[in-house]
Amino acid sequence: MEVHHHPDLHHKPKPWKEYLLEYLMIFLAVMTGFFAESYREHLAERSKEHEYAVNIKKDLLRDTTNINFWVPALMSRIAKFDTLLSYLETEGQVKDGAHMYYLARLSTRNQVFEASDNTILEMKSSGNLRLIRNREIVNSLMEYEKVVGQYRNLQDIEQKEDVLSYPLLGELFDAKVFDKMVSVKNTQLTAQEYAAGSTNNLTIPQGNPQLISNDKEKINMLIYYLHQRKSSFMGEIRRLTVQKTVDTTLISQINQEYKLKDE
Repeated sequence: MEVHHHPDLHHKPKPWKEYLLEYLMIFLAVMTGFFAESYREHLAERSKEHEYAVNIKKDLLRDTTNINFWVPALMSRIAKFDTLLSYLETEGQVKDGAHMYYLARLSTRNQVFEASDNTILEMKSSGNLRLIRNREIVNSLMEYEKVVGQYRNLQDIEQKEDVLSYPLLGELFDAKVFDKMVSVKNTQLTAQEYAAGSTNNLTIPQGNPQLISNDKEKINMLIYYLHQRKSSFMGEIRRLTVQKTVDTTLISQINQEYKLKDE
């Protein structure tokens, strides 16, 4: 009878150096993959950071251009309010009632300056503000947001003051004259026209219309609300001037940090 012998399945143990070598090779492979992935993420984040910096700069340049329209425009509105106030303070009949009506109707037109902060808001909502490594730029962005918030608060106050003057305008001025002042014109406005308080669709009335009421208390209240709005315009000018300074500083910091062309 033939006898079959089973093969010897026992292996000789490997030298410990071979185990160490295999461990080192696996460790190096894992670490190399980890560092490669980290480096790719680093490059992606740096690219995204640069893209955000470029877009922030574009927004800031748009801001400064618009502020250059709005500051002179607000000064022009203050001058118009001063003229309207002088008419309302006149005792007896106003010599140029048509101009008084025109300025009174124009005073109700309320324009809103909008800061170009879309990129910053997007970065905050997505958590990508962390990509900006330069601490000075981050601090300037926070200052920018603060100034924009202060301006918007002033806008809210001015709009409320505007609404408060509506009933008094209706009680002191002839609404039929206001209605005849409206005409159909081109509705396309330039940025300068919008900022200045558009006179679009308004014409100076004929003749020398006067107030329909000489109620001193009502006239005094209207003067008060117009004065408050004028003061708000002055505050907006100050805030926009500060904002322009912050914008200019940020643009300079971004140009330097990201090697962008100074414009």
